[in-house]
Amino acid sequence: MSGVDLVATASSPSRQIRKGAATSVKSWVESQGGTYPTEVTAAVDTIARSGGTPLVVAAGREVLGVIHLKDVVKGGIKERFAQLRAMGIRTVMITGDNPLTAAAIAAEAGVDDFLAQATPEMKLARIREEQAKGHLVAMTGDGTNDAPALAQADVGVAMNTGTQA
Repeated sequence: MSGVDLVATASSPSRQIRKGAATSVKSWVESQGGTYPTEVTAAVDTIARSGGTPLVVAAGREVLGVIHLKDVVKGGIKERFAQLRAMGIRTVMITGDNPLTAAAIAAEAGVDDFLAQATPEMKLARIREEQAKGHLVAMTGDGTNDAPALAQADVGVAMNTGTQA
């Protein structure tokens, strides 16, 4: 969760604005004495089930809404993963996304397995688990939080950005 605290001026009161994962914003709103609307929970679940990433926005004790972010799964990726599978290569998507979003993206992309809400420590542990089984592990990552797992992997591929070329 991140946000901004706006200082009061002569023409406007101070405000605290936050955005982030539903669970984090819900906890914050409730800690401010507010309530978390059931409609927001429903919207978050709908977005996540569609493979989107829901970001909840709140100001003080009030939830303002939900932003729907959606990564585009590159065309042909499902077929490429099928080719890897045919060669005996297993693919696992490790993501910080919530389980509903991760499941939808994993199904759309055609990966063999996924790990959701993964911390950098969880990513590193998963790499080590696979290596302990005698597997050769390749890891692709695009963020600072991927650095420990990339360093541990037998092959680490760091991307500058996750955008499509």
